[in-house]
Amino acid sequence: MEGVADIVVVGAGIAGLAVALGLHRSGLRSLVLESSDSLRASGFAITTWTNAWRALDALGVGDALRRQHVRLEQLVAFSASSGSVTTRLSLRARGKQ
Repeated sequence: MEGVADIVVVGAGIAGLAVALGLHRSGLRSLVLESSDSLRASGFAITTWTNAWRALDALGVGDALRRQHVRLEQLVAFSASSGSVTTRLSLRARGKQ
């Protein structure tokens, strides 16, 4: 690609910011548009699976995010009527600790 490419990224969520960072590191200029008037520091949670961590590592931000990340080991479902455990689902990668 010759010259400078101007790219508009809609949304300043994790995906939009990751795209903008990747474009910047590739030498491309981008403008990120966000509908919210201010940054939100709370109120949302995301689940980051293995492939997402690989992408964040490729962007060079994985380690910084891991320092603030709460790792879930398992999900447990309970019966609404009895309160007993109905299902346990391990979230640990097989062969990993």
